[in-house]
Amino acid sequence: MRHLFIIDPLELLQPETDSSIAFMREAGRRGHVVETCLIGDLSQRGGAPFADAAVTRAGDATPRWYETEDARRVELSAFDAIWMRKDPPFDMDYLFATLLLSRAEGPVMVNDPQALRDENEKLFALEFADLCPATLVSRSIEQLLAFREELGGEMIVKPLDGAGGRGIFHIAGGDRNARVILETGTAHGRQLIMAQQYVPEVRQGDKRIILIEGEAAGAVLRVPADDDARANFHTGARAVRTQLTDRDREICARIGPVLRNRGVIFAGIDVLGDYLTEINVTSPTGLREIEHLDGVALERAVLDAVVTRAS
Repeated sequence: MRHLFIIDPLELLQPETDSSIAFMREAGRRGHVVETCLIGDLSQRGGAPFADAAVTRAGDATPRWYETEDARRVELSAFDAIWMRKDPPFDMDYLFATLLLSRAEGPVMVNDPQALRDENEKLFALEFADLCPATLVSRSIEQLLAFREELGGEMIVKPLDGAGGRGIFHIAGGDRNARVILETGTAHGRQLIMAQQYVPEVRQGDKRIILIEGEAAGAVLRVPADDDARANFHTGARAVRTQLTDRDREICARIGPVLRNRGVIFAGIDVLGDYLTEINVTSPTGLREIEHLDGVALERAVLDAVVTRAS
């Protein structure tokens, strides 16, 4: 098979933690051809989208884990699989890239570009609102302040386009900074943010569950630092081994068929206590941490799913 990975600059990827490297290495081990490009290397002429892509060999050495050839212009339809692996944020460049990908006929997409466009990782969870903590999406500071009072004075707020813990605040009871946090988060009432009930179980860890073709394949707890409210690896959260509970399986059973039907091969959901908080479909983390803790190579299962869809 011939794979195109649309990724961030290779020199910025981390060999020990980046899932894209694991996918590229596994494809290489199977004798597949791997090519890479940046999001800015996508173009379209007439009805044919194409990329300036470079054959890339992903090895096991660190820190120089890759070798690349010179980039060549290739129509996207020439690939068997295209992996959209650029990290968030989901900005206008990302949006336009998904539109180009939607015009590529033939390749298996990881993940389907329409799903990438439609399924905002914060709002997608609200399709299953009964699984989520109490949530308000608003740009009205007064609505958000009233919601905080309904929750007993404590809540979490986060931007709809954030990732890696960026812009997340825990507003505790009596916090005199609540209004200024909301003014900043909403750009003084000009943009939507999400407010959610604070779930105390976050101190024991936020569970990232990896789903492959809608089936739970592994999980890891992200335990926040003592001085931080955010349970994100990018903000220093600690990876801890964990198991799926009956509630986790119930949540996955609800979400899995929807992911599969929408062409989401690889996803990561966040479960906090008994609540679903996010469904990550762009570039989920956690796969490598599960590998290190449990000794399982989930990238093999993801490649199997891609091969099956391509056959």
